[in-house]
Amino acid sequence: MIEGTVTGDGENPDRAANDYTAQRWTVDAGSWTIETAADALVDTVFIAGHNLAGKLVTILTSDDTVSAMVLRASFTPTDNSAIFVMINNAGTPYTIRRVRVTVAGTDNAVAIIRAGVSLQMEQPFYAGHTPATKARVTEGEQSFSETGQWQGRTVKRVALSPAYNWRHLTKTWYDANFEPFAQTLPANPFAIAGNPSAMPDDVAWGWTNQDARPVTMGLVNLMEVSMQVTGLR
Repeated sequence: MIEGTVTGDGENPDRAANDYTAQRWTVDAGSWTIETAADALVDTVFIAGHNLAGKLVTILTSDDTVSAMVLRASFTPTDNSAIFVMINNAGTPYTIRRVRVTVAGTDNAVAIIRAGVSLQMEQPFYAGHTPATKARVTEGEQSFSETGQWQGRTVKRVALSPAYNWRHLTKTWYDANFEPFAQTLPANPFAIAGNPSAMPDDVAWGWTNQDARPVTMGLVNLMEVSMQVTGLR
């Protein structure tokens, strides 16, 4: 994730740069921009906790602080689930100083915007995985009369609860790439996309309640690691 100075139209654009999903950047048609203090690499932009369904969204970047922004992506979300946009220059991240997100329409609210270089796993998923947006969990409480008659159910919390399991990771790759990320858990939330090409709806802004612990597979020098994630719905 890149860090920098956030500016934007509307109210409280800085809120889209913190981790508190109850706080939102609110704006009619307008833009949100983050400017870094030095060159940074970006190949992914992530948006979550929004109401942008049916509204045009664009992503632009600039490699300095004064030149015109270059359009990298343009799309209209069909729902309000998390958005994971991968942009790159023939597989190579862009070197940038500014990233800008523009939104059309009115009464827009966005909780999370992130940009940076995504951690791409050494091996993809295989069978047995539930995409994040389909891994719904609803916690509630039933109400009954004194005679045991059903009087309804109160929803107390809704969330996503996907699980991720990666296998056949070489120890060298794990130590160099996944272990630095694992050391940030469970203190910090994160954006995750399970398999963007095969399951584009497998995207979430989530967090873990436990540390990720790799396990040796007993096959040459291979490891596997799993995470149970709670995500914003």
